[in-house]
Parts: sequence; C-alpha cells; structure tokens
Amino acid sequence: MELFNLLEKNGKIQISIIHYLLDKNLTADIPKLLIDLTITSFLFNNNVEELTFILNDLELDLSLEVDHEQNQVTLKKSNQTSLDKLYYYYLQESIKYQILRHLYYHSSYSIYALSQKFLISEAAVYRHITGLNQLLDEFNLKIRRGRITGDELQICYFFFQLFWNSVPLEEIQGKENDHNSLLFVSFLEKKLKQPFGSTTRLKLYLWIRILKKRTKKLNNPPSVESMTMLSDDYLDDPVYQLVRESYFLSVSPSAEFQFEYKATYLYLFISSLFVIERSNRFLLKSDDWPTFNTKVIELNKMVVQHVKTAYQIDSAEIDSRFIQEWKYFLTQLHSTIVYFKGNITFFEEQMLFDRLVNQSIFTPNFELVQQIIQETEDTLGFSLLETTKQLVTRIHLYFINQMRRFSKLTIQIGVFCSRDNLQTNIMMESIKNEFDTKFYIHCEEAEVKKDYDLLISDSAFGIQQFSFKDLYIINDFKTQADIQALTRLLKDYSKKEGI
Repeated sequence: MELFNLLEKNGKIQISIIHYLLDKNLTADIPKLLIDLTITSFLFNNNVEELTFILNDLELDLSLEVDHEQNQVTLKKSNQTSLDKLYYYYLQESIKYQILRHLYYHSSYSIYALSQKFLISEAAVYRHITGLNQLLDEFNLKIRRGRITGDELQICYFFFQLFWNSVPLEEIQGKENDHNSLLFVSFLEKKLKQPFGSTTRLKLYLWIRILKKRTKKLNNPPSVESMTMLSDDYLDDPVYQLVRESYFLSVSPSAEFQFEYKATYLYLFISSLFVIERSNRFLLKSDDWPTFNTKVIELNKMVVQHVKTAYQIDSAEIDSRFIQEWKYFLTQLHSTIVYFKGNITFFEEQMLFDRLVNQSIFTPNFELVQQIIQETEDTLGFSLLETTKQLVTRIHLYFINQMRRFSKLTIQIGVFCSRDNLQTNIMMESIKNEFDTKFYIHCEEAEVKKDYDLLISDSAFGIQQFSFKDLYIINDFKTQADIQALTRLLKDYSKKEGI
C-alpha cells in the first residue's frame, strides 16, 4: 500500500510538486513541470498558493518561490528539513486515512455516522470504503459490516505498518503515556538481556499498544490462520520462551491483555520486521541461523547457495562479521514474508526499485534474483505480491553486491604509466573512485607475471612486457571521453563474462 494513494486530489498534486522539485535539484521550468505532472496552469497556480500557505503554517523551513520572468519555480529547504510532518499533514486531511484511524479506535462504524463526521454523502463514504478495500487486498483484509475483518495477526500488523509509516516518530514517542506498556518494554529488555535502542523501544511500545487496543475489541481469542505458518519448533526457541515468560509475568490473571496467542504475536514481531538490532541478537549460538523456523532457514540457505554457486565464492573466504550480519538480515526478511502479508510505504516501492535499477553495478544480478524469487515462491507454496517482490529484489541485490566482495570473479585491471610511477598511483585511485561502486573490479599497478583483463596505460611504450586481453590508452583520466569509453569497456566485459 502506498500512503500517497490515500491523499485527496490537491494533496497529491502538492506533494508531487515538492518531489518533482527535489528530483530536479530544487528548481524547475514551469512549462516542463506542467507536462511531466500532467496538470494545468490553473491547477498549478492554485496548488502552489495553497502549498505556500501550508509550508509557512507548518514552519518546516521549506518555502516555494515562483520567478515569473524566468517562468521557474524553486523549492528552498535547509539540510535539516524532514518531510515527515508534511506527509502527515496531508494524511490527516485525507478521508480514507481518517476512516482507517476510526476503524482502529472504534470497534465499528455506521455509514451514516461517517457521513456526518466527515460532512460528505453516504455514497461518498461507500466510494472511499471501496477504494480502501482495493488497497487492503494485499494484506488479505477487508472492511465490511462496519468493521475491519481478516486474520487478527494481519490486522495488528497492518495498523502497526500504518502508524509507523505515517505518523512522525517524534509524535509517536510523544504519546508514550501508557505506563504499563513502557514498563513491559523495560522488563522485556532485561529478560532478553538485550539493550534496546530508541527505535526498538518505540517499535515494541507501538506493537504492544496495538495488541492491547485490539484485545478490547475481541470477546474471544481469534482464529489465527497465520499461526498455521508456525511449526512446533518455535516452542524451543529461547527467545520465544523468554518473551512468553515476560508476557505472563507482566499481566495479572484477570487482565484484558492476557491471551496465549498475544505472547506468540510478540515473539513473531520480535523475530521479524527488523525490530531487534542485529548486534544484539546473541541468544542463539553464533554458528546457527537466528531462528527456529525451518522454512525460514531453508530460504536463507537457498539464497546463500545460489549466490555462492553463481559467483564461485568459497565460504572460508567470507568475513565472519559479514556472515553474522547477513544471517540477521536474511532471517528477518524471510521471517517477515513467512508471517506477514503486505507492506506500506509513502510512495511506490516501484520508485525505489527503479532507482536501484539505474545503478549499473546491480544490473547483472537481476536474472539471479528472479531465480531466487521463483524458488522462494515454490518453497512457500504461494506467489509473492508484486510490491513484496520489489522489496525482496532490492534486498537481495544489495546482498549479492556485498557477497561479490568475496568472489573470484572480478575484472582484473592493471595500471602502467611509463613516464611517472607516482602517476600510476594517482591513476589507480582515480579509477577506483570512479568505477568501484559501478563494476566488480580489482585494480592494481601492473606486474609482469600477472594476467589482466584490461591494461590501462598512458602510452603504448613498454606495454609488450605485460599479459592482457584488452588495452586502453588514457589521457591522465581527466576527460569525460576517457570515463565514457572505460565505462563502455567495463559494461561490455561484465556482460560477456557474466560478472
């Protein structure tokens, strides 16, 4: 779900103008902006006027300036400006967002009551709910008969995602007024012997508040279809045992918060969604995957094996700290897609995905990631949502890029400057700075007894002593022509050799 889709029409236009200007380095020609955003001059002028007032009222250190002579618009911002409060302002003005908040705070609604509350017709309420049901479909939830329906774990997860990704974190922190929930977070921290960071504490506090709020709406423990994804293995997980013990020690027998499944919900939350910092997850032995879920372990091992095979990586060559870090990341990712459905961002996951695509270093790995995703779906027994695929693709591309550091498959580049040895070092640094983040290269001063894929030199003099497949004569690495030509060479070689 993209929160942008919840906004009213003018809100969408105004946020689009802001983001357009951010992408255009803060200044844009108005005629080009109108074409790219497909809005009229009338709509632009009206929305810029309203947006200027809103920015001034919110005191965000953001402002718009229109230069009528140059026919340009400029966004002025400080380096410390966050857009979270601006997004939240527009969401609070959105009727769809207000309906979702109403469903969280109230057990039910009537169409008439909502029409009176929002000063719209009953037909308009029906249209908004129909639109919301389309957005909720990825969470396998639906609004009907006056309430939100579906698996209880999914409902809790949806509201967590909604608030965590819409409300500024400072505001969530400012609402930490539930003393018992705060005490429980501190108690859990001591039981797990895990020093919680500020983000972890806030995530746990919000999750616990949601569990308590949802419990008030239930007369009996819900049927939880998501729990079928769990095998009995998790009962042996020391994390689960400590979470369950902490939970039941913290609630009285008559407390409304006391349900067995709530302890499991807490465990699932802590085991996924990147809640516990990776540096603190030491309750399991360091050589194990940090989970007892056999399905998650199977997915983890499958991803690692695919990458090791594709890039001829020897496990013994992988840094131990890297292994621990990525055991955490892969376990959190796969636990999330096993236990939960759907994801919330403000803008489309596709936009983040497309920006990653434009970084050439990731391009050769797309086919490998598609194979991994297909095998993931086969293992899970269901197809991933398109937004989930994009999220998984982004993380796997990053993982593969990190793993490639330990691969034997790199473009070997030798550098030889016949006039000046110092110039060789300068040229090597320049090449590394330009191409290290774009291609898989190993660059060094050329040695006579080594084989190179590419030799880069300042002249043809003396190159006969070296063994190389391709040669490029460079002009001190100072021209765009050199950079573009080397870029083409490295792209072609990467594609040809599957690097």
